Amino acid sequence: MKRLTTRHGEIRNLGMPAMTMVFQIHDGVMLDRLKAGDKVRFKAEDSGSGLVVIAVKAVK
Repeated sequence: MKRLTTRHGEIRNLGMPAMTMVFQIHDGVMLDRLKAGDKVRFKAEDSGSGLVVIAVKAVK
């Protein structure tokens, strides 16, 4: 299973404060263009069995 570790700000739609955490990655999400240290924007949702990133992209 793919995972993404990120230090993020508050995620209001999930009721989460800023923190560093590991997210599971949805099967269709491509990580091949990302490298360690990249700043990213991502969308996560609660799958019932944990938080899952459903979209991610690098930002400049």
